[in-house]
Amino acid sequence: MRQDANTPFVQIGQVVRSQGLNGELKVFFETPAPSAVEELEMLYLRNDRGDFFPARIKQTRVEGKGNKLSFFVQFEHIADRTSAETLKNRALFLEKEKASGFLVSEEIDSFIDFDVYDEAGEHIGIITDELESPAQITLVIASPLHGNLLVPYVDQYVLRVEKDDERVICQNLDLLTDL
Repeated sequence: MRQDANTPFVQIGQVVRSQGLNGELKVFFETPAPSAVEELEMLYLRNDRGDFFPARIKQTRVEGKGNKLSFFVQFEHIADRTSAETLKNRALFLEKEKASGFLVSEEIDSFIDFDVYDEAGEHIGIITDELESPAQITLVIASPLHGNLLVPYVDQYVLRVEKDDERVICQNLDLLTDL
């Protein structure tokens, strides 16, 4: 999530492309909580001069395929595909005070040096680095058994974080080690 200290807004997503003929947009949101998207009523866009302007949400839709969620948004001021195309690759912003559902982790600044265990309690290794991408954080785990293991910080692989014990409990790691 990108923040500018001089504005009351924080970037929470980006328009990927238009979808259909009625102005619907496929959107990438930076959120660990998909339910936060469904609660949105207003987002902010930036015009070519860099000014923020409000965009009231008419409808949101979440579509799941396999392990992947896709988000679709229709704004009240966008009524057709041509208008929707003008928003391709535009950043989406929300007021900072309303963005808590879009913060990856407010409590933990870093997972570096956390121990990693599988769901059976077996020690896998230690987190040595975090790679940030628009999609999610990827944990770099130094494992005596697997070398450096890259684990996306998503529900499919991270079962829970035990902040007090500095432990991350993972699951389905065999899907990553059998590659």
